[in-house]
Amino acid sequence: MIRVILLFSLFFSIQAQAQCEAKKLAKACKGNLKPYTYDGYGIAELVFDDKPHVVDMEFTAYAGEQYKLVFCSSGYKDKVKLYIYDAPKKSKKRQQVYDNAMGIDDLYWAFKPAKSGTYYIEIEVPPSADKVKKTGCLVMLIGFL
Repeated sequence: MIRVILLFSLFFSIQAQAQCEAKKLAKACKGNLKPYTYDGYGIAELVFDDKPHVVDMEFTAYAGEQYKLVFCSSGYKDKVKLYIYDAPKKSKKRQQVYDNAMGIDDLYWAFKPAKSGTYYIEIEVPPSADKVKKTGCLVMLIGFL
């Protein structure tokens, strides 16, 4: 039974697509979900250039379930910030429910939603630290207990 539905608003570029081998990356990181049951993954292809920007991802979660989110990356060393919100950007009732400073570490999060619904992840992509345009891949694995 699929418990998580992933929807994506992603940054695409030919270079990023070539650099993102999502299935390999997901397979390599899948062990970090234990003891949770793997349920799916989402992909964000990131571009690091001269300006900061935000890449969005969404997932549906159910109240009372315990989730683990594992973020795996390739193609870049720059530090990104990740935030989870309970409503879309346009909502006046939007509240941050999680960020990567609150996790097990920066890239492994246990998450128990207070209510069922769609949750919105914002990935803050900083400008390229060395001023060279580069692309990378961020894969979000989702597991549940």
